[in-house]
Amino acid sequence: MSLVRKLKPDRSITGALIPLSMLPIFGLASLIFGIYIGMLTVTVMVGLWALYYLYVFLRTRSFPQLFLCVYAIFLCYMFAVAAENVNINRFEQLEYGLAYFTGLAFFGMVLIYLFVTRRVKWRGREIFELAGEPVEEIGDGYTSRPRPVGKVEYSPEQMRGFARFCARYLIALPYTTSKNITLVPIKMGEEYGRLLGLSGDYRDATWVNFDVDGEISVHIAHKDYLDYREQLAFDPLCASLGQVFIDFFELYNKGEGVLAIDRMDDLRIGIFS
Repeated sequence: MSLVRKLKPDRSITGALIPLSMLPIFGLASLIFGIYIGMLTVTVMVGLWALYYLYVFLRTRSFPQLFLCVYAIFLCYMFAVAAENVNINRFEQLEYGLAYFTGLAFFGMVLIYLFVTRRVKWRGREIFELAGEPVEEIGDGYTSRPRPVGKVEYSPEQMRGFARFCARYLIALPYTTSKNITLVPIKMGEEYGRLLGLSGDYRDATWVNFDVDGEISVHIAHKDYLDYREQLAFDPLCASLGQVFIDFFELYNKGEGVLAIDRMDDLRIGIFS
């Protein structure tokens, strides 16, 4: 498979801002109110982080997200214990330290595995690369109108199962109504705004829609179109994006969904992109 990138390099630091922002907040709270309040502040922030990952798990049923929630709860508990025992004696410090670093080692090893295997990575960037890969024509620009891209036979149960598959492996976030299922691919760093409802209506995002009659339509958001290095021909790009999801659905329907994951992994896109 060609590794020539159609997308511009990812220079977003949004994903790192939230954990990194905890450090100056902790320092400022400790400087003004003391180390005890500083550690309690971190405890609250990590607790909110745990709630976020619990919500993501409930929304996607992705078990790695549940693991991140448990990890955040562990950190929250350890920070809370540390805050209550700032002046504990040496023996208790050793006991606490052993408990902390044992837990940290366990969670750290699992986290490394999850990151290396891309189980906690939102796959929007891979989806856009796969969509752009076969498109060689240069077009005359973007249009906001959705494009019909084909028709596939499926039952509502098959489509709902595929939507759950896409959510569980962070391929796309599904939005379901009585008449259609809309799949929204999300790039790393953009998941917070989309999941927390800060990115506007999902209909303004890039999506692939499957309706009850088997008709498939595609909408590509302007900002996602501009993320390509070249001004790709728009109609072929929409058709290609729709085909990516059609191919993934057919693989899933044959019980070969792992091959869809392999296609994305073969692109070797960075785990934080």
